[in-house]
This record gives sequence, C-alpha cells and structure tokens, in this order.
Amino acid sequence: MIIATIMTTTTTTINASDKDFLSGVKGFMERYLRNRTYYDKCSEAYEQTERQHEALTGARRYKNYDSFRSAYSQYFSK
Repeated sequence: MIIATIMTTTTTTINASDKDFLSGVKGFMERYLRNRTYYDKCSEAYEQTERQHEALTGARRYKNYDSFRSAYSQYFSK
C-alpha cells in the first residue's frame, strides 16, 4: 500500500503540447522556435528546450548544440 502511494505522488501530467513535444523531431523544433522568441542567442533557446525535454523524459534529445544544429538544418531543408 505504501508503494502505491509513493508511485501516485510522483506521477507527472503531460498536456497536449507536451505530447507533441515528446513525439519527435517536429515537436522539439516547434518548442525550440517558441523558446527562440525569449532568448537573444539560438544556443540559449536550444539549452532551454533541452532542459524542458529532460524534465519530461529524464534524457536530452540531442548530444550537444552542434548535433542539434545539424538536425535543425536537415529538418528545415525538407
């Protein structure tokens, strides 16, 4: 019974926006572009987006900013 109580207190609610964000590259890029309006530097917006992703999943989506830039370039060249 105590284990069930502990498990229910750590449940995270994920809204529709977060589901899109977690679903793949498209959601990550959209969140990055939204964050970009709040930061002077692209790298700062990227780091904020990674922090948000990590808070929801426990892991970063990209290894580093250079890896993200490559994915960003490929995504928007379609």
